[in-house]
Amino acid sequence: YRATTVVFVSDTVALSKVSGKELLVWTAGKKQGEAKPGSEILWTDGLGVMTRGVTDDSGTLQLQHISPERSYILGKDAEGGVFVSENFFYESEIYNTRLYIFTDRPLYRAGDRVDVKVMGREFHDPLHSSPIVSAPAKLSVLDANGSLLQTVNVTLDARNGGQESFRLPENAVAGGYELRLAYRKQVYSSSFRVANYIKPHFEIGLALDKKEFKTGEAVSGKLQLLYPDGEPVKDARVQLSLRAQQLSMVGNDLRYAGRFPVSLEGSETVSDDNGHVALNLPAADKPSRYLLTVSASDGAAYRVTTTKEILIERGLAHYSLSTAAQYSNSGESVVFRYAALESSKQVPVTYEWLRLEDRTSHSGELPSGGKSFTVNFSKPGNYNLTLRDEDGLILAGLSHAVSGKGSTAHTGTVDIVADKTLYQPGETAKMLITFPEPIDEALLTLERDRVEQQSLLSHPANWLTLQRLNDTQYEARVPVSNSFAPNITFSVLYTRNGQYSFQNAGIKVAVPQLDIRVKTDKTHYQPGELVNVELTSLLKGKPVSAQLTVGVVDEMIYALQPEIAPNIGKFFYPLGRNNVRTSSSLSFISYDQALSSEPVAPGATNRSERRVKMLERPRREEVDTAAWIPSLTTDKQGKAYFTFLMPDSLTRWRITARGMSGDGLVGQGRAYLRSEKNLYMKWSMPTVYRMGDKPAAGLFIFSQQDNEPVALVTKFAGAEMRQTLTLHKGANYISLTQNIQQSGLLSAELQQNGQVQDSISTKLSFVDNSWPVEQQKNVMLGGGDNALMLPEQASNIRLQSSETPQEIFRNNLDALVDEPWGGVINTGSRLIPLSLAWRSLADHQSAAANDIRQMIQDNRLRLMQLAGPGARFTWWGEDGNGDAFLTAWAWYADWQASQALGVTQQPEYWQHMLDSYAEQTDNMPLLHRALVLAWAQEMNLPCKTLLKGLDEAIARRGTKTEDFSEEDTSDINDSMILDTPESPLADAVANVLTMTLLKKAQLKSTVMPQIQQYAWDKAANSNQPLAHTVVLLNSGGDATQAAAILSGLTAEQSTIERALAMNWL
Repeated sequence: YRATTVVFVSDTVALSKVSGKELLVWTAGKKQGEAKPGSEILWTDGLGVMTRGVTDDSGTLQLQHISPERSYILGKDAEGGVFVSENFFYESEIYNTRLYIFTDRPLYRAGDRVDVKVMGREFHDPLHSSPIVSAPAKLSVLDANGSLLQTVNVTLDARNGGQESFRLPENAVAGGYELRLAYRKQVYSSSFRVANYIKPHFEIGLALDKKEFKTGEAVSGKLQLLYPDGEPVKDARVQLSLRAQQLSMVGNDLRYAGRFPVSLEGSETVSDDNGHVALNLPAADKPSRYLLTVSASDGAAYRVTTTKEILIERGLAHYSLSTAAQYSNSGESVVFRYAALESSKQVPVTYEWLRLEDRTSHSGELPSGGKSFTVNFSKPGNYNLTLRDEDGLILAGLSHAVSGKGSTAHTGTVDIVADKTLYQPGETAKMLITFPEPIDEALLTLERDRVEQQSLLSHPANWLTLQRLNDTQYEARVPVSNSFAPNITFSVLYTRNGQYSFQNAGIKVAVPQLDIRVKTDKTHYQPGELVNVELTSLLKGKPVSAQLTVGVVDEMIYALQPEIAPNIGKFFYPLGRNNVRTSSSLSFISYDQALSSEPVAPGATNRSERRVKMLERPRREEVDTAAWIPSLTTDKQGKAYFTFLMPDSLTRWRITARGMSGDGLVGQGRAYLRSEKNLYMKWSMPTVYRMGDKPAAGLFIFSQQDNEPVALVTKFAGAEMRQTLTLHKGANYISLTQNIQQSGLLSAELQQNGQVQDSISTKLSFVDNSWPVEQQKNVMLGGGDNALMLPEQASNIRLQSSETPQEIFRNNLDALVDEPWGGVINTGSRLIPLSLAWRSLADHQSAAANDIRQMIQDNRLRLMQLAGPGARFTWWGEDGNGDAFLTAWAWYADWQASQALGVTQQPEYWQHMLDSYAEQTDNMPLLHRALVLAWAQEMNLPCKTLLKGLDEAIARRGTKTEDFSEEDTSDINDSMILDTPESPLADAVANVLTMTLLKKAQLKSTVMPQIQQYAWDKAANSNQPLAHTVVLLNSGGDATQAAAILSGLTAEQSTIERALAMNWL
């Protein structure tokens, strides 16, 4: 073994800035930090030299090459010294296609329709983009368990984007759902939430007496309880629970300690006539976060619960304090302006400043009624200014930096203070640079995707002007251009005495955005009234044509789930990350310090089910989205219009409009409107009764008036009844006087002063007391009238034609789809005919197709929910490892449904179907083994070896000597698969089916021909439709033979055998 040590000796330091396709190297003296020209630089990835060059008179060199994740600089200065620098690069900002995927609302219930809109642009840099490429895409929906529910095709258009809708299964699980859009070999994601919720019938708002509270001060305010129409919730019982978390700052990170309960006096109270509850919380002795949980009830079955957050800071802020710039020069008079943020009795009377470097302070009087004051800071440093009232409480605060001789930064750092937080193009950004020691040379750069501009401190370039204020401070003035938007990084780098330091400061520039205004012709509407909406799109105050997407959603949805989709402006034009990495040869130690570049798979996402249970408020329509317009274009005047009917419910509605112009500029606007009605009715009775019942009919009348006379007119079976009522404010229960003993239409009309205020109607049905029994019989129809001879209590009569094979097939489809039981066998037996029906449709966008798709999704999800550990299935939900046959049947049905819906899975996913089969093969009947391998072969799973094993098992079994046994000639409706899977007939069917599978797999059987012929004859001569189907598969047949077998299928037969017969035939 031999070890070699290499020592690098140099008086030159290489400071590098690497980006995606470029490397900037600045060589400077190790002691004084002056520029060192004439250094030879090699840029290598460790395998070879990518490019090379020599630094110029400023000591800088720019090299062009695609940057690897890890690279090295090998350099030799003019004196012969050698230095090495290790550089790491990773893309933190990638410009490509950005797809903004959002839904009409953030929260849904199981069975709801979800509307999805996609807007996109192809970005080339932070500000410039072009329309996306028109191309097809696939939208996949994953539920809270991570299961793929469905995949739908979406066509993305360059201008209009794309839109699609789908319906959630009726048994959809609660939790977070993910949308994945596959577009041009990339996957984009969005999300929404599903909950078993009923919207809260009133809101709980928190109004604090002050915006901010300081430590040691009691927290006071009030809770406000309001119904959706704005009426207060009177005499509501309210329970309060408070927990506190102490706050601290560690490394600029806000840290929270554990949540500890806080004792409250009067934790249970009652709201007053205005719906207000006084709130008095104890003072916090340290900066904390209060978490207040409020649970309120107005006498309803469910309570409304909400959690509010209150931050306890060190001071109050009733006033704003500002100045023209965030820094000034020592000896300069600085004008500070203050203004009240809200009306308050507290008035500032004194100001105070504190110099942080030496803790010296000074105070002064404020002029009575004044709005500003002037301070002359004689010493440079960092100052905190505060305004106080006559009691000494802090009302406002501000930090201010002062430059001047003797001002320094902390050792090893550079301080950069900008004069403003946001700039407009054309303005000049002033940056105060403070070094920890006198510095004569440094590298100044503007960075984003690369080093955009560079300059030396001693020789300013033309993109900035520099003024030296003193030994340690400089002021840089940078003209702001449009290309800076949305932000760019100003960086200062220097080296001194074998150490280097750099600091970045952001220059944030305003990005033009669309101003989208939403206006309705009224602010209040009645249910059923037509709402006219006017949309206006403006850019810098001038009209511009734009593509809009508009949704009208019940505001109560956002009380349960805030908007998930980000602001469209922040999505397309976010503040960019700096893509330049800075390093130094002073940091180089050895070649083995880098992290592994091999990618690591991300961890699994944890999802938790979250249910919200709230009381239903008065409404007659379950409508959460009143209108959804996925694509609406404003004209050259920036105008567009749409109308919708106000749903039959009383609430507050939020209109959200998002838009994009042809140039890719975006914006969004919002407006609100209310649906309200002085008098509103809702049924409070069932609609289905048994014969002999005596319904106690009644309804609720919700009134916004008090002690107003009204007339209630009800009609049923030709009889009209009139009741004169005096309603109190709120909900009024009214019993109806009709004697209802038969089916019919019940209608109610509410009149006031001769005018109809509201009207509703419902259909009442009376059914027979006896248990319904389904009967089926074949009828030959002749010319003229045909007597059906139905039972006396017959109902729900359907006549189906069974003349052609196609009609017979469809009739059996209907019978299987309507099967009422919901176990694994019957759920799978419904999925297969539904999949067959889906494939038979010519138009997959029709209403019938949507219904079938919904039924497939519901049953497929139900099948998933019936699975046990390891995705295995057991009989009757029993514990254990699962039954191999039942598991295979469920997986096969899922595969059929997935094929129909276009849900794609990896081949190894379906391989799990055979796992339990491999474990339980020796204990399975031959018929079950043959059926499982038949399904596996249809699913293109590797099963040749398994088929050989089944064939050998049949050969070892031979044949049973007895003739047709009792179980072989049993009732035609008995199930061979479920009841007698080990009978001689079942073995014979397994033999014939195995022969067919071996023929498809091009394998030879080891079973003697006479045994095969015996099995074929036994199956062909039986009375079982499944046996006839297997024989037909083996020998071939025509539509007439298939129709004959299908005609023998009845509703009394096993669903699995009927489903298999239909699928194979």
